[in-house]
Amino acid sequence: MGVPEINKERGEWCIHCERGSGCRIYASRPTACRAFLCGWLTNPRFGPEWKPDRSRIVINVNRQGNGLEFQCDPGFPEAWRKEPYQGQIRGLAAVALKNDGIIVVRSGRKSIVVSFESEFPVGEIGEDDEVVLEYRGDRMVGARVVKEGKRTLSNSRSTRGE
Repeated sequence: MGVPEINKERGEWCIHCERGSGCRIYASRPTACRAFLCGWLTNPRFGPEWKPDRSRIVINVNRQGNGLEFQCDPGFPEAWRKEPYQGQIRGLAAVALKNDGIIVVRSGRKSIVVSFESEFPVGEIGEDDEVVLEYRGDRMVGARVVKEGKRTLSNSRSTRGE
């Protein structure tokens, strides 16, 4: 996760993280770190297999509250493709679709929008970017990032700053 207070960019290891033992500044960690709760702690749908040191995935609700982000450990960019993770992520994507939501998997600065049937690599998604989802009927058929936040397709829905 990005942490502006310590100049940590999204998708980079924190300089205060000691692999295998955790945060070296835990007692004095920044406000953003104190406020963050991984989805595996807050959502009973995610069992113990989702604990980040086991799954290599951190789960959080996106900024709009209409979906989830699964941030893979940069050292394990394909962690989400293993089971039970991939199957559960795709199942959540089916639920998100019915509720105008979005599921995004991130690894470093690369992002993939996931639907039940497909996945759409969209590259880096900036803070002010818009993610435009393209549909054919009730099926997602594409996703792209628009830097200016302008929607141009009539059969699409957008989400800002995923």
